[in-house]
Formats: sequence, structure tokens, C-alpha cells
Amino acid sequence: MNSWHDVIEDICKIHSTPFYIIHPEIAREYLERIKRSFPANITVAYATKANYSSSLIKLFEKSGLNFDTFTVGELKHLLNNGIDGERIIYTSVTEDKEEFEFAIENGIKLFVIDSLNGLNNLKEASREKNENVDIMLRVQPIRHVSAGTSTSGTKSKFGLLLEKDGDSVEKALQMVPEHLNFRGFHFHLGTQVADPSFYVKAINRVMEYAQRNRISIETLDIGGGYPFQYHEEVPPIEKFGEAISESIEAWRQALGEFKLIIEPGRFLVAGSAVFVTKVVNIKELYGRKIIIIDAGDDMVMVKRHHVEPKISVLSSSEREKKYLIAGNLCHSADWIVEKPVTISEVKPGDLIVFENVGAYIMNHNLPYGLRRKPKVLAIRKGEIVEEEHPFDIMCRLYPS
Repeated sequence: MNSWHDVIEDICKIHSTPFYIIHPEIAREYLERIKRSFPANITVAYATKANYSSSLIKLFEKSGLNFDTFTVGELKHLLNNGIDGERIIYTSVTEDKEEFEFAIENGIKLFVIDSLNGLNNLKEASREKNENVDIMLRVQPIRHVSAGTSTSGTKSKFGLLLEKDGDSVEKALQMVPEHLNFRGFHFHLGTQVADPSFYVKAINRVMEYAQRNRISIETLDIGGGYPFQYHEEVPPIEKFGEAISESIEAWRQALGEFKLIIEPGRFLVAGSAVFVTKVVNIKELYGRKIIIIDAGDDMVMVKRHHVEPKISVLSSSEREKKYLIAGNLCHSADWIVEKPVTISEVKPGDLIVFENVGAYIMNHNLPYGLRRKPKVLAIRKGEIVEEEHPFDIMCRLYPS
């Protein structure tokens, strides 16, 4: 992303660090890769939680995407950005009646149900609102997924079981009333899924269950989790598209046509943003050079989401040195680079740029320390515009 350095230096004449820069056109390139890799008759729903940028949301809206949300706040944010409720999939974790009522009032027609209690709450909410809505049942299709974080299996809180125990699909189907239209199944395997074979196994398990139990499927939503290339090699999206397309085509031949939905988030937006920080201090401890920047690790990475930004430096020095990089938080875990990395020699005032930070990171910034929040800047038609930080969005959505 060194081609951004001239732009960054110009921006620094106007805006002080730290700040994010979003380039929506980069996200468009990743979207085009998905469209080329998966079947033409696929529905792509952007996993909104990955990045709340209005520039990205409007790009995806104009590109014909639907949107996956999991909170009332996300739903409000999409509606405020002009997204039609019928293009929104509501996949709640809490599944309380009040949020279902709000979603129905605002035109949401498709809900993903995660529990028996959630199904009861949606049943009551839709009956009281006198609205027929569509539902998909979220299932746990396989117990083991090799991923950065798995959301299917014994350590996961999500979904219904295909087995008969506990919150099961069998019990849920018996509870579906006439005013809820069962459309099919949904699953989400995790984040940074390591191999396309896990999707194929999950698709096979779900469709075999439907076939065996004579359940008519109109829609299959296989979620997101398609890996973004950080430092470690991952299979390209084309491999995922090829394997999934073959599996879906085989099941369409066996059971007839059904709609396929995918929900990419990280893959679409991770590469679309950089984070610009300033070196504020350099110290030496135990023979190690440590750079302190004007931002914390919460603004650079999200370890539980396995975000691994690439580092570049804006420095006038031609020499290189090994450094560790730490943030400006008052706790000992605030390391950004814990093992020495070789970069251009820096001095206080030089800029360090973290690339591939477009997914999740802005949404995980902390108020800890009451630091000045980073600005969120976006490139629109060659112009730099300032957008709302997620803190600003929350304050606007929940003013009291």
C-alpha cells in the first residue's frame, strides 16, 4: 500500500494522527472476485458488523447486495443509510420480543432464528404486528471447523442442533406457526475458515438432513468466514467458490432449485482501510528498541478476530533497525509487535501505517483512557471526507 504514502502525507497536513482511511473502491475489487467465483444466481449479503462506514454501505447497496445484521443499532444504521428493510437479514443473538417488533415495524421480512425461545418471541411479535415474515433456522452442521475462531461445535453458543437433543431443528419445525414462513436453513462456520472442504461438509450435512426428513428448502444461507490474506497463506476465494459451487449444483440436481445466500464481511472490507499513527517515543529496554505510537493495540488489531495488519513506515532514513511496537494504553498487554521487526529507522514524529485494517478494528476501539478517538476518513471520487466513528454512530442512535 506504499502507493498511499503521498496521499497520507497530504492528509497529515490537515488531519492529526491517528486516523483511518477507507478506500471503498478496494472493497469493490474484492466483491468482483466473489461474483466471479460463485454461481451467478447467488445472493450476497454484506455482514454489516465488519465495518459501519457509510461509504462502504452505499457502495454495496449500489452493487445490489443485501445486508446481514445482528442488533437493532445495526438495523437503525442501515435504515439511516437508505437501505430498504426487505434487503436486510436480521440474525439476532439475543432474540428478544422488543427487537423483533422494531424490526417488523421497519419492514424486515427475513429473520434467522437461533433458539426455541427466539422462535417463540418472533411468533408473538409477528402475530401482534399482524405480519407474516420469513424465517431460516440457524443450525450447527458440523462439530469441528479449522478456523481462526469456530462458531460451530461444542464451544459455540450459536444455532440449533440437527440431533434431537436440546434446542433442535426437529422441535423448532414443530413450533413454526402459519404466519411464519419457513424458507430454509442458515449456518455460519466461523472466521478465517481454513479450507473450503468445511463448507462442503456442512452443506452436505444440512441437505442430507433435509432430504432424509423430506423438508422442503427454498433457501440455504452458508454465512461468511471466507479468509482474507494477511501474512499467512490462505486458500484464495476462487477455491472456496469452486468447491461450494460444485456442491450446490449437485444438490440442486438432487432436490431442485433453491436460493443460495453467502454473507462475506472481512473478505470484502479488510483490505479497504489503513490506519495512520505517529511515533511519539522510542526507548530501549533489555537491549530492545521499543516504539511507542499515539494509538493503542485496540485501534490496530483485534486479536480474537485474528486481524494481522501489515506495517509500513514513512521515514526519511535509508537505514533499517529492529523494533518492537507498543501502544499508548496503560496496561502491559498493549503490544502491537511483540517480536522484533525490521523496518526503516524512525524518530519521534515519523508515521507508521498499518494496512488491511478495514474489518472489525474500528468497531472494537476502546474508550479506555478517554483518548481522542481516531478520525475515520474516506476517499470519495478523489476527495477526502470525514465519516462518523462508531462511537459517534452509537451516540446518535442512543442519545440518552
